[in-house]
Amino acid sequence: MMYGENITIHKLTLLYIIEQAPGLRRSYLQDTALATLSMNYFDMARALDELIDMGLVYVGARKGEEAIDAHNRIIKRYDLTEKGMAVIEALNHQIPPATRRFISQYLDEHSFRHRMADTVTVKIELTSDGQYELTCRQKEGNDTSFLLKIRFPTEEMAQKASQIWRERSDDVVNMLIHSLLIDTPEE
Repeated sequence: MMYGENITIHKLTLLYIIEQAPGLRRSYLQDTALATLSMNYFDMARALDELIDMGLVYVGARKGEEAIDAHNRIIKRYDLTEKGMAVIEALNHQIPPATRRFISQYLDEHSFRHRMADTVTVKIELTSDGQYELTCRQKEGNDTSFLLKIRFPTEEMAQKASQIWRERSDDVVNMLIHSLLIDTPEE
């Protein structure tokens, strides 16, 4: 089958995914779309670009959100516009029920990973004295539950610490809490 024959179902599938999980990052939207096995990467990318061009999907950073990706860029999220919501409401019955069930199940099974990626953020900034300030943040809902700012003399050290924070933030927090609360012997 050629792309044009499936473009409508690809677009509807993407709209359905975004409707079910508003605010997804592109990588998670892509993973979910490709997991349906109904489209390849190029079909997904083209259909998504067309949805954006048509004004059905909005892409951008959320106001007040400080989430940064692995390359220290602000994370862009995908949401339906009002026009996009109207289209999916009117046409979601054209998506096969098995595909809708699969998408819902896939999003449920992978939501923890998505939430964790959005709750752990890190930012590196060059300070006026030439050091690199690393800001590690862990959120619960809209509230910051853990915030650590630390300065490093080199960018390489800050990048290494940033990577460890992204990969093992729970271990870092637990070790710090344990160190702060450990009983010290009285002298």
